[in-house]
Amino acid sequence: VLQSESSLQRTPYCELSGYANTNEAYHQTGSSPEGDGAFLSMSEAIASSGISLEKIDYINVHGTGTPGNDASEGMALRRIFGEHVPPFSSVKAFIGHTLGASEGIEAVYSVLSIDKGLIYPNLNFTDAMPETGLIPETSFQEGIPIRHVLSNSFGFGGNDSSLLFSATNFPA
Repeated sequence: VLQSESSLQRTPYCELSGYANTNEAYHQTGSSPEGDGAFLSMSEAIASSGISLEKIDYINVHGTGTPGNDASEGMALRRIFGEHVPPFSSVKAFIGHTLGASEGIEAVYSVLSIDKGLIYPNLNFTDAMPETGLIPETSFQEGIPIRHVLSNSFGFGGNDSSLLFSATNFPA
């Protein structure tokens, strides 16, 4: 449940420190090969948070498991983070692709990452992405100090959203 600072009823799990929604309109069902929409969405969410790239501890990627979309998101990650892409994975192998509910459900997983110190594995992943050489996390990790999580959800028509959640018990 989202609460404003003035209406807090209890100590929050974290805060929404940055967000963006962009629309690249590259194609009705596909993302641009260069990851333009994902790049814009993530870049704007990070910029709106004021948090530096190296402080992002985990990325809950959109990660549909489709070659075009995963390559596009991977290209965007490389464009933003270069050789220093934080640990990342997709929870869709656990929950399926819930279409319109994806952003909300994946946001909950992102908040739990911060609250419980968890990084979820990208199930059934074995080889590096040929376009980027990136490999998502493939093992479940717990007890990880996580301050900032970037959560991506990218939809049809290039409607891309990124949320940046930050722990309230760590310095920014």
